Amino acid sequence: MTCSTIRFVFAATLLCSSAFAQSASLIPSSALAASPAASAAVTGTVEDPSGAIIPGAQVSLTDATGATVSTTTTDASGSFRMLAPQPGAYSVAASLAGFQTATAAVTVAASGSPAALTITLSVAAAVQQVTVSAGSQVDLTASENNGDTAVMTSSDLKDLPVFDNDFVTAMGSFLDSGDAGTAGSGLMVDGVEANRSVVSPSAVQEVHINQDPYSAQYYRPGRGQIEIITKQSADAYHGQFNFLFRDSALNAQQDFSPSKPFEQRRIYEGNLTGPVLHSKNTMFLFSFNRAEEDLNAVVNATVAPAPDNPNGIFNVNVPAPTRDTEFSFRIGHQFSDKNSASVMYAFQDATNRNSGVGNQTLPEAGYNTETREDDLIFHDDYILSPTKLNQASIVLERSYDPVSDVQEGPQIRVNGNYTGGSAQADQVNTEYNLRANEMVTWTQGPHTMKFGMNLPHFSRRVRDDLTNQDGTYTFSPTYDATGTLVTTAIQNQQANSPSGFSMQQGQTRFVYHQQEVGGFFQDQIKLKPWFSVTPGLRYDWQNFLGGDRNNFSPRLSFAWVWDQAHDLVLRGGGGIYYDRTGSGPLVDLARYQFAKLRLLQLSANQQPLCFPIADCVDTTALPPSLVELAPGIKTPYQIQYGLSLDRRVGEKGTVSIGGRMNRGVDVFRSIDVNAPLGPDYTTRPNPNVSQLRQIQSAGTQIGSALDINYRGRFNKRFTGFAWYTWSHYANNTDGITWFPQNQQEPNAEWGPASWDQRNHFGLYGSINPQHLLNLGVGVFANSGHPWSVLTGTDSFGDNLFNARPEGVARNSEIGPDYADLDLRWGYDFKLEPKEIDKSPTLGLSISSFDVLNHPNGSFVDTTEGSPDFGQVTSAEPPRRLQLAMRFNF
Repeated sequence: MTCSTIRFVFAATLLCSSAFAQSASLIPSSALAASPAASAAVTGTVEDPSGAIIPGAQVSLTDATGATVSTTTTDASGSFRMLAPQPGAYSVAASLAGFQTATAAVTVAASGSPAALTITLSVAAAVQQVTVSAGSQVDLTASENNGDTAVMTSSDLKDLPVFDNDFVTAMGSFLDSGDAGTAGSGLMVDGVEANRSVVSPSAVQEVHINQDPYSAQYYRPGRGQIEIITKQSADAYHGQFNFLFRDSALNAQQDFSPSKPFEQRRIYEGNLTGPVLHSKNTMFLFSFNRAEEDLNAVVNATVAPAPDNPNGIFNVNVPAPTRDTEFSFRIGHQFSDKNSASVMYAFQDATNRNSGVGNQTLPEAGYNTETREDDLIFHDDYILSPTKLNQASIVLERSYDPVSDVQEGPQIRVNGNYTGGSAQADQVNTEYNLRANEMVTWTQGPHTMKFGMNLPHFSRRVRDDLTNQDGTYTFSPTYDATGTLVTTAIQNQQANSPSGFSMQQGQTRFVYHQQEVGGFFQDQIKLKPWFSVTPGLRYDWQNFLGGDRNNFSPRLSFAWVWDQAHDLVLRGGGGIYYDRTGSGPLVDLARYQFAKLRLLQLSANQQPLCFPIADCVDTTALPPSLVELAPGIKTPYQIQYGLSLDRRVGEKGTVSIGGRMNRGVDVFRSIDVNAPLGPDYTTRPNPNVSQLRQIQSAGTQIGSALDINYRGRFNKRFTGFAWYTWSHYANNTDGITWFPQNQQEPNAEWGPASWDQRNHFGLYGSINPQHLLNLGVGVFANSGHPWSVLTGTDSFGDNLFNARPEGVARNSEIGPDYADLDLRWGYDFKLEPKEIDKSPTLGLSISSFDVLNHPNGSFVDTTEGSPDFGQVTSAEPPRRLQLAMRFNF
């Protein structure tokens, strides 16, 4: 597929998506700068020690005075071409993260071009993320070179204690929940938003967080998303196979478990790359991952006493096996020196049994899930001119996600004690989605301009909704006027006296659409060799809010080289970041805005309830609950700004210290505008409607943070990255589905945000890397999250059960802290010792997670009147050992 074809398809897609897209006849994409025209060409190939070509390597041409006269990047075949301005002696330097920088001398004669070069990059003894040094060719002021970032490379994934090779979860520890937004944290794969990594872990080149925090290219702030760069195909056959194994016999005892349950995990993963039929211009990359995990969930609940269980303690291990099969196949072709393209198919099929079971959720309330996803990805690179490069991507996705109950029947919620009966979660979700992305980078004098457009979602979604068909009963404790406990929730459940009831009837199939379009322009201006500024503007459109769809977000950042001798760089910036809602509010409006799906809700404040409900209530006569958008609702946005100071330490390390501020404006919340009125909270103003949920943009959030970050090679004994953050976030809403306790006083909820975490520390590092006596280290320590004390009652008659004791503020308590030490030892044995650089290797490793077996609580019982109120009732997994074998050729 040619570049012009992809651009045509992409433009046609946008023409169908929105009026904004209809005005775009050509949508440019990402790019790479090249040097201006010159008299003689310096050409060559960059490869690794085994002879495999290395695409994406940075190559620079430096003259005898030390001035860089040209830069470029190797193409899909590992080749480069630069133009020398005049005859003379030059130095060519090639670099890429994970490899040692290599140089080669070349002489350009007055006539003709020199012979093609072959530059070999040796694998770095430690991962080095080059920032800026006085003697390097890297621009210290470039925004993507900021020191306040976390980077994990393919070498890290081999050397560090990463649980299950799950690098996305591992790097997720370095995200900031305050930057996530309504739709959650983001994932970018090769510059395109994605649901998951479409390649296996061994086919990943690098993972970044906060690479360019104030870039207009992204709608999220830097700490709100993970960026994955996958490996390129090679022109020689190479591969890797990994096998990971864990067994409960090697683990410590799980907290709150009545006995050590049997668990075993087997993970098979790898990749293979090389030419197609020995072609020099067509290459492939195949990756796969198969995970078989026989796990157990620990239930620790209190149920009604019985003759064989007089204390009502229900503590069992419940099998919760999972299976996950993923593979991808990509073929790339180099059409010319200016044009290359690739096509990839990626597949996932994952199943989970007894999901949701554990802690206070009984086995009968579990559910089974399946996730099936198919992705077809087209990508095209086209060099428009020596100073412009266009990149375009189109992704077609199909997902199928059925959910089925383990047991059918009504759900029983006994607040503070247990959830049983049934999950009431039967549903099937299907999505057909189109993503597209196109960007251009254009270098002109001191300007490096980037502009482009993206289509994160142009999707058709279907929800077949059979949830809560049999009803949900909620039982709460009873208190007298002084707040003294009269009857427990268990006693009310035994008396068949629920405090709330809900169920759904009516239409079950809903079709809705999620559409989002974005565009941006930014210009990194090199005003001085030691100072650059990058202004930018982003545009975002989404179909959720009819009256506030066109959002413009200005961004600005700068970098000032304060002391080049020590690589001391002051960076700063700020910008506006508009929120996205995700699909949740869209499906809620599709189901409940016009009562197509009748959500029936009833509180004991309105009338006495019973179990079963048919004995005392005619449910066919109950009014439905509705969902609506508040008049004048706006798109929420964050204002974020900060400063940081980077300095080189050790051999090739960087320390960054910085502060940032965050303010959320027009933040989402939900209000029941038909809630019963005080003081008795028994009668709804409109008797023809039950709950009338109004989605509003009236919340506020403020936050501040201090970050201390390190990354790089300190000396030959240690390399790695670490991130410490002190932060404080406060708000008066917990998001678009959150309700205040009193619907008449929605602004009386100011308190710590639910994700507020004062201290957050994470470190990954390698000690004595590449040596037999090596050690990979992971250290994580976090303060606890806040939680709210709840009465467990429906004090306000709205069936929300989120009331707090009188005078107790929201999120007034702090949950358990977290501390974890992970270690890994491993070594790669060369199978052909005489071929040092080209020898296949067999690697063996052992990792231990939570080496000290530190107890880390994961849940606190928040309901007053329950037997475990204020106590930790579940915990994170104990110490676990992971054995691994790796074959690389």
